[in-house]
Amino acid sequence: MKLPIQHERLNHTISDAGEKLNQILLLLRKYLLTGVLVLVPLMVTLYIMYAVFQITDGLLGVAVSNAIGYRVPGVGLFLTAIICVIVGVIAQNYVGRRIITGIEGSLERIPVVRSLYNGIKQVADVVIQKNHGEFKRVVMLEYPKEHCWVIGFVTADFIIPLREKALDDLDMVTVFVPTTPNPTSGFLLILEKSKIVDTHMDIEDAMKVVISGGLVQPGKSADAIGEEPEKEFVIPH
Repeated sequence: MKLPIQHERLNHTISDAGEKLNQILLLLRKYLLTGVLVLVPLMVTLYIMYAVFQITDGLLGVAVSNAIGYRVPGVGLFLTAIICVIVGVIAQNYVGRRIITGIEGSLERIPVVRSLYNGIKQVADVVIQKNHGEFKRVVMLEYPKEHCWVIGFVTADFIIPLREKALDDLDMVTVFVPTTPNPTSGFLLILEKSKIVDTHMDIEDAMKVVISGGLVQPGKSADAIGEEPEKEFVIPH
């Protein structure tokens, strides 16, 4: 009679051990994802800063070092910043704008250089000038089919006159739907206001959701990965 009882206790012990092991694995997975989300952006940022410093300091730093006979760390970066300020001042006046327009026009005539220059300029506009600040608000909409929801950014009211008189009275907006993980590309949609759902997310939180592929939820940081997401908006049925 004792053997069945001992066997049952053994099974119960093994089951408890399995549950604890699963909990430990889930906890380790959460910590791993959190560590990746913390370290990867930090390491990439530090690497880019180091690369930029090496490039900018090397451009003029070598010339200065050869001229004075010894190396001064950072002098190339300082001179590059001074040159950028001077170019910025020149670009603000009429003559400077005409010169820059002429240079850009020359680059536009070269097929490969044109694509490269335009791409770099667009990325610089997004990163430096923060063009995403032009987005008015974050919305949800059904795209590309019914019951499939995506995050979008309202950019403006759509006021271009339409040929169809029946459509003139529609209250429409333009919505930019970004792609993951590169939010600088996406789709421009023209929708009726009744087809979009406003959210409580700000632009920064929505960008985090898009870039992370949904790993970072609205209103939560990287250390909250694995927890139940808060309901920031309600999707109508």
